[in-house]
Amino acid sequence: MSKIHERIMRMNTGKHLKQIIIAVLCVLLIGGGLSAVMLRTQIGEVVTTVQKWDDEEGDKSEKHKDTREEQDGEKFNSQFENDYEGEFDDIDYFDHITEPSPAAKVVVGLTGLLGTLLTIAYWILVAAWLYQRAIQADMNGLLWFLLGIGGNLGAVVVFLVIRGIFREKCPSCGKWQKESIFCRRCGAAVSQVCSDCGQTCRNTDKFCGSCGRKLKDEK
Repeated sequence: MSKIHERIMRMNTGKHLKQIIIAVLCVLLIGGGLSAVMLRTQIGEVVTTVQKWDDEEGDKSEKHKDTREEQDGEKFNSQFENDYEGEFDDIDYFDHITEPSPAAKVVVGLTGLLGTLLTIAYWILVAAWLYQRAIQADMNGLLWFLLGIGGNLGAVVVFLVIRGIFREKCPSCGKWQKESIFCRRCGAAVSQVCSDCGQTCRNTDKFCGSCGRKLKDEK
C-alpha cells in the first residue's frame, strides 16, 4: 500500500490529464472522421430507411384519423391492432444496410477501444489528483480517491468547496493545512492571534473578527 501511495504522490497528474484530454480530442477527430467517411454509405442508408419508416407511419396515422373520431376507443384500438398485426414481421431493416468493409470495422473498433481506454485513464487520473490534494491538505486520501472513482468531476467540486471551508492556504508556499499560526511546511505566518481576546484570525485580516481590535498597521 505504501508503494502505491508513493507512486501516486510522485505522479504529475496535471500534466497527464492534459495529455489525456489532447489524446481524446485526437481520437475523436481522427477516428471519428475516418469512421464517418468509411461508413458514409451505411449512414446514408440508415437515414433513408428511418425517413421512409417515418413517412409510412405518418400515412398510416392519417388513414386512421377519421376512424378514430367516429369509433369508440375500445373498438378503434382493436381495429388498429388488426390492421398493423404482422405488418412488420417480415421486414428486416438490416437487410437494407450494406455490410461495412473489414477496414471500416477495424477503424471503428480501434476508435471505440482507444476511446474507452482513454476514458478509464482519465477517470483514474482524476481520482489520483484528488488523492494527492487530499493528502497534501491533511485530509483522508483514500476516501477522496474512492469518491473520485465514483463521482469524478462532481467529487472534485465537492472537494474544492470542503477544502476551502476547513483548510487554510499558506500565502507563502501554497500548502493547504488545518488552522494554525505558522505554516507546517515553510514556517510563514498563516494566521495571527488577537492580543486582546486571543481570537485566531487570518493573516490577511486587518481587524479582529471577535473584538474589533486593529491587528496590523495598514501599509
